[in-house]
Amino acid sequence: MDLWKFIAAFLLVTFVGHGVAFTILAVKRRRSYYFFLTGTFAFLTALYFIKFEGWQPSVPGTDFPLTWVLRIGATVCTLVYLCVIYNIEGSWLWKATRRRGA
Repeated sequence: MDLWKFIAAFLLVTFVGHGVAFTILAVKRRRSYYFFLTGTFAFLTALYFIKFEGWQPSVPGTDFPLTWVLRIGATVCTLVYLCVIYNIEGSWLWKATRRRGA
């Protein structure tokens, strides 16, 4: 196995683990916004599975790479998560953006 295939496999396993962890966290804490991170890692898992297999699929009917669609999906899920927790009082992002200057 070459280095790039090993990296893709490592990231694939890591992303699956993170997806499962955020799903469990969402259910246990009853916070639906964690499912956006589950979505992020689902998109990244699909992306790195494609990379691991060495495929280069396109969106059907176009020449646009499917991997870019998966990257866009992961980015959108992450941005939605950040927008949601920005407005939740007490969240880590809420605290980080509202620190009082010394």
